[in-house]
Amino acid sequence: MIKLAIEGPVARLTLDHPERHNALTQNGLEQFHAHLERIEHDAELRVLVLTGSGDRTFCSGASLDQVQAGAVDGESFQAVADRLAALPIPKLAAMNGSAYGGGVELGLCCDFRFGVEGMKIRVPAASFGLCYPPAGIRRYVTRLGVDSAKRILVAAETLAAADLLRMGYLHRLCPPEELPVLADAWARQLSRLAPLAVRAMLAICDGMAEGGIEQKEAREWVARCNASNDLREGLRAVLEKRDPIFSGD
Repeated sequence: MIKLAIEGPVARLTLDHPERHNALTQNGLEQFHAHLERIEHDAELRVLVLTGSGDRTFCSGASLDQVQAGAVDGESFQAVADRLAALPIPKLAAMNGSAYGGGVELGLCCDFRFGVEGMKIRVPAASFGLCYPPAGIRRYVTRLGVDSAKRILVAAETLAAADLLRMGYLHRLCPPEELPVLADAWARQLSRLAPLAVRAMLAICDGMAEGGIEQKEAREWVARCNASNDLREGLRAVLEKRDPIFSGD
């Protein structure tokens, strides 16, 4: 089950199947799609937090039982991952435990990743003869670099939290009991920033990493921000020594 909760400008998606390590079944993938569609069409939302239930596993990827039965395939999972990554608002993965297989990629689909002490990751595809999908491999390479991608995918290496910090997979690491507070504070801070500027720089960063943004498109984002009410409000707030109230236009 995938739970969606919306609190003001912050959406929270929770993978809620802890007894199965928050593995994603076909039904779970369909729920994921439905929730992402709702988030995409809610103009008031400014941040998404993705987390898991329980204290052991963030996500173990697609349900192996259903993969073996043919109920879930790589394309179904990849479609969810691609849609998550394409959301135009910042995504924060609050990784409450270890991640395996596609669960590691779900973390990579987010812009920020916070983890807990004692967690680890492993993508075991090479250990049972599976070639990871090209779109997923590209995500590893663009986000972490080719050397780290090879450690995770080609060598199927098990990486501990300290390794994940060093390679840039994790941005923050904390004791498990502190993760909800840290993630909430970060999400609230992101939600108070100018949403148009945040979306613009997110789009430009991702576009440059993927090699898929033209200079003209980037300049259009910049020009839109420069002409926005948000910029005028932000500058006024600085002069008036108060917090800005952004409208996103």
